[in-house]
Amino acid sequence: MSKKVLTTILTVGISVFAAGNVQAYSKPSQDGLKSITIQQDSALHETTALAEKIWDKLTSEFVDHYEEGRYARAAATARSAYELAVSTFGADHINTADSMLKIGIVAETLGDTATAKQQMLNALSVLEKQLGSTHEDIAVVLTNLANVYFEDNEPELSEQNHQRALTIRTQAFGEVDATVAQSLYNLAVLYDDMVQYEKAIEYYERAIKIWNVTIGPAHPYVANGLNNLANIHLAMGNYAAAEELHSHSLAIRKLIYGRVHAEVARSLINMGALYVKQSAYEKAKPVYTEAVSVAEKLFGPSHPQVAMLLYSLANIYHIQGRMDKNEETELSNMKVKFDKNAGKPDIGGQISELHQSSQQYFAQALPLYERALEILDNTIGNNHPAMTAMLTELALLYKSVGKMTKAAQMQVRLNKIH
Repeated sequence: MSKKVLTTILTVGISVFAAGNVQAYSKPSQDGLKSITIQQDSALHETTALAEKIWDKLTSEFVDHYEEGRYARAAATARSAYELAVSTFGADHINTADSMLKIGIVAETLGDTATAKQQMLNALSVLEKQLGSTHEDIAVVLTNLANVYFEDNEPELSEQNHQRALTIRTQAFGEVDATVAQSLYNLAVLYDDMVQYEKAIEYYERAIKIWNVTIGPAHPYVANGLNNLANIHLAMGNYAAAEELHSHSLAIRKLIYGRVHAEVARSLINMGALYVKQSAYEKAKPVYTEAVSVAEKLFGPSHPQVAMLLYSLANIYHIQGRMDKNEETELSNMKVKFDKNAGKPDIGGQISELHQSSQQYFAQALPLYERALEILDNTIGNNHPAMTAMLTELALLYKSVGKMTKAAQMQVRLNKIH
């Protein structure tokens, strides 16, 4: 998947057990049996209150581990919280359902969709029994369950659960609510993936409109929605709309994260790809140049991602050089015919200009390709698919600039790969 749905973690898990009131049991009763019963009740309440505190701590630790990417520890913590909840509160308690949901969320993240679905379905069953089928916390489980179905390529089930979550949230919070926008966004991602672009556009636009009001226009969710919406317009050939949306998304990401951030780099790459799609190479070059600079600061100058961006930038120069070279060849062929016919125009000047232009483009492309190749040689090695593309382009370019020995070396390497 190229677009990420929004996962909800923290809404479920309402504590219903109050701490024991010690003052109420401070005086011994005249009745010995009654006194023992009261002491037992007090111990039960205090034990439950302690378990509640431990469960809350485990839940908090889960969130910390999960958000920091420590998924194995998150899974172990969720399992501990579940075992505590079952033993202390019972199998049909809200805290137990919350723990099952968290086990499901981390299982999905780790790629175990079968476990994720089962845990979330179990959590849903408990919560519907305890809270009813239209409680807002039901929507949390439905959202996560729908996301698992999406990951598992079951779009119909994903849609059913997202739509049900949307209905619950709209009834609970009204039309203008951030969680309603979350459901709209997730449905938009689903329709986008199903290539139902008109539906996807409608749902993205509704989500963005709500988020602009509820969480503000300078928010990552808004930037993500604009980015995805731009990609749909690009796929539909609506280049002007795509450019406007990508520019808006990029501006938000720079405002939020600064100029050096992975999300900014993604926006720049999307902008560059849009310009290349339109053959607007002069617009694409500064965008890819900036993306290279961002990647170098993020990952270091010798990272494969830097190499791939250098390759993309080199390709632009290479394409421009080939275009001028092809035009030069065509005019040269025409000149031969013109020379045989008196009175035809002299196009030698145009041919010379095109030759100089193509060689300048080739000269700009060459060091970019060579640096990219050096990085890939030191990182991913010969067997990566990117290496084939890199060597192929370099072989062609070396031929174009008359470096036949270098071109032959690239061909030898290509032959070894294949």
